[in-house]
Amino acid sequence: MTTRVIQRCRELAAISDSDRSISRIYLSPAYLQGLQQTEQWMQKAGMNTWIDAVGNVWGRYASSHPQAKTLILGSHLDTVPNAGMFDGILGVMVAIEAVDRLRTEGIELPFHIDVVGLGDEEGVRFEASMLGSRALIGRWEDALLELTDPGGKSLSSALEACGLHPDAYADASRVDDDLLGFWEVHMEQGPVLEAEDIPVGVVSAIAGARRFKVTIEGQAGHAGTVPMGLRQDALTAASEIVLMIEKTAQQNNLVATVGHLKVFPSAVNVIPGWVEFTVDIRSDDDALRERIMNLIFHSSEAISMSRGGGDLLE
Repeated sequence: MTTRVIQRCRELAAISDSDRSISRIYLSPAYLQGLQQTEQWMQKAGMNTWIDAVGNVWGRYASSHPQAKTLILGSHLDTVPNAGMFDGILGVMVAIEAVDRLRTEGIELPFHIDVVGLGDEEGVRFEASMLGSRALIGRWEDALLELTDPGGKSLSSALEACGLHPDAYADASRVDDDLLGFWEVHMEQGPVLEAEDIPVGVVSAIAGARRFKVTIEGQAGHAGTVPMGLRQDALTAASEIVLMIEKTAQQNNLVATVGHLKVFPSAVNVIPGWVEFTVDIRSDDDALRERIMNLIFHSSEAISMSRGGGDLLE
């Protein structure tokens, strides 16, 4: 069982948009190929399969009781750029293997099992995460279809290019189904268990996330002629803000990450006049997360103004 799960993770890792790393971005050619491969494995395990309107792949191991409740097992199939081999995918492969074991041993259950490979858990392409699971819980809105990727392609167009049906996204909802719950096996991504030499852990809480962009407007200038005391350097202000975010997170027992930064005009001999960066802040305490997020906003504004009066837009 373990050997086949690992082998299938390796096979999916080979399906990538990049020839130098693992990269299956939501609704990309590699993502679609990964869906089709996963659907084939579901079918081999004895499941009836379908791909819903937003690109989640499903397989059902049906109970002999048609009106029985349903237990959902699975995880996500998309990746970040330069991803690890097991993130998300392990949970889908383990679920397929569990169903295959039930089938081969002739075990019937008093409930249906639906295995799902979700799309867009990572939120890399369209700057909105959890799109596949949003549709599942009925939290997808029309406005999401107008989101665009860095190349200007809309989410609606990307779904259509994969042969999917964006206008039918409501059909992907499972809100009105009689569900028992959702179980997910996932690899540990923060090496706490590894550091403590513990083989497995049980999740006690899910950290909610908020993401936002910060834009700092300074004043571009010549690197050789503008004195240091007269500069409004957007990048040095951004650097101070990033360090403040790190320190604030450490002091308040949550996590915050600045993962993407743009600098304009991005020339070696020009003082940066404009900087935009992302912030990802997470905690299992919603009130704490919102309080620290607001503290970061106010502290960022104060830092920006203290360094020459540049504007900060959140």
